[in-house]
Amino acid sequence: MSADAAPARPAARPGPRVRLPVAELRSWAIFGALAVAAWEAASRLYGQPYLLPAPSAIAAEFREHWPLVLGYAAITSQEIVVGFLAGALAALLCAMVFLRLPRLVEDFLYRVIVTLNSTPFVALASLAVVWFGLGLQSKIVIAGMYTFFAVLYTTHKEFISVEVIREQLMDIYNATWWQRIFLLKIPSALPIIFVSLKGGVMAAVNGAIVGELFGAFEGLGYMILDSRYVGNTVRVFLAAVFCTAIGWLLLGAVTLAERLLLPWHVSMAGRR
Repeated sequence: MSADAAPARPAARPGPRVRLPVAELRSWAIFGALAVAAWEAASRLYGQPYLLPAPSAIAAEFREHWPLVLGYAAITSQEIVVGFLAGALAALLCAMVFLRLPRLVEDFLYRVIVTLNSTPFVALASLAVVWFGLGLQSKIVIAGMYTFFAVLYTTHKEFISVEVIREQLMDIYNATWWQRIFLLKIPSALPIIFVSLKGGVMAAVNGAIVGELFGAFEGLGYMILDSRYVGNTVRVFLAAVFCTAIGWLLLGAVTLAERLLLPWHVSMAGRR
């Protein structure tokens, strides 16, 4: 080997591979198939299609009116996604800001939030429709509000529950407030944050539908209300199925993000 030859470079390490949870997806598929089969059998045995329409009747309704249903589903999905992202981000920011405030101010604001959370959401949703109108904005606000309360309480409690020895270590290194947040608080709370985000997804779905029930001219909630007035139970079930599917998809997206960011956590151990 000549003296001018460049030293051999070590082989690059392959990056971590994201493994699809095949077993979990298979179990969900089996669960869905069994649930649909049991639903079909129960509907036929019950013999009251107006009260309990069969999945086959719901599928036929979708084939006949799929442009309308998909259009409404797209509108509701937009309300849910934007509301969820806005509400979750606002909750995380509030939880961090609370740590910066004097204890007296933090306790006062926390009591304000607990009081609002104790107020029936139906009343808050009706006020949001009055304040922001019948368009997308009010539904996004309601979905965001539902998500905000679902995420804030748990995240704030987890931020203030970090082990004392870790806080003392940050004191020894003279860490800044931002370093405490991004190097200690968030990493320690991340598993619980994802738990609250999963609850926030379901809350956002409920919030958007409640908002549409209180005042809308489009969306799955409006479809439920309109179909109920004309006695079309099949279409009510169809809208409910699509609401559930949207919730499942968003919950799957949050779960995938959890697997990417927390492969080391015990809750992910053994999951493939």
